[in-house]
Amino acid sequence: MPKLEVYCTVGNCHYWADGNHCVAEKILITTDEIGRAYPEALEAGGAGDVVRQHGQTDARTCMETCCKTFTPRSQGRPTGGPARMDAAARELARRH
Repeated sequence: MPKLEVYCTVGNCHYWADGNHCVAEKILITTDEIGRAYPEALEAGGAGDVVRQHGQTDARTCMETCCKTFTPRSQGRPTGGPARMDAAARELARRH
């Protein structure tokens, strides 16, 4: 896989590094509709679950997309298994 530079200006994110770089190992970018159905931050395993459940999602503009990798610097790195889905996420998974 090619090396990818990801830029981020959210300085209070755990994955933010000097030069406005994102240093997360995995990044989930999805549509706002899917993003609203899941917890505020997803663990790496949770991101894989979202991709498997929803597959490709379409957006008309960049304003309809969101980064679900953000974790506030004070919380530390996410750990453990996949994030739990709430009722809205289960409904979206059922429809897709």
